[in-house]
Amino acid sequence: MRLYMLEPEVAGEIGENTVYDNRYLSSDKQISKVHFEFFGWLGDDIIESTPCFLVSEKLKQKIEESDLTGYKFQNAEISYSDEFNEIYPNRKIPVFYRLIPEGKVTIKENNFTEWTGEDFLVSEKSYLVVTEKAYDVIKKFNINNCDIYVIDKQK
Repeated sequence: MRLYMLEPEVAGEIGENTVYDNRYLSSDKQISKVHFEFFGWLGDDIIESTPCFLVSEKLKQKIEESDLTGYKFQNAEISYSDEFNEIYPNRKIPVFYRLIPEGKVTIKENNFTEWTGEDFLVSEKSYLVVTEKAYDVIKKFNINNCDIYVIDKQK
């Protein structure tokens, strides 16, 4: 069994209107509403700003049409930095949604353990990890600036 760790394009950062929810009484800050501010964009259908992942509307639709498991989508507030507007005054950005992986996986070097079985996972270091089935859907979209690593099951 193989999993794929994705490091998507970083096209901006978490914006000031992001809402952090500390109701879990832990050191982990959960985000209940994400605001993403674009500083640039190379055209990928999946982008990130740790600890959030965003996907284009067309990728979201394809995931929802599939039988993939372990994800939720959430609306995202999107804005553009002054630099973005200055450098790209006519660039059209598609609608993006937050992708929330529901599965968990532990990665050590190039191996994984403790996989909870879903198609969309997050590692203990907040990396996006997907199954081969999910990767087969994602790779049909623009992910030219996404680093991809094959992770094998620990023996």
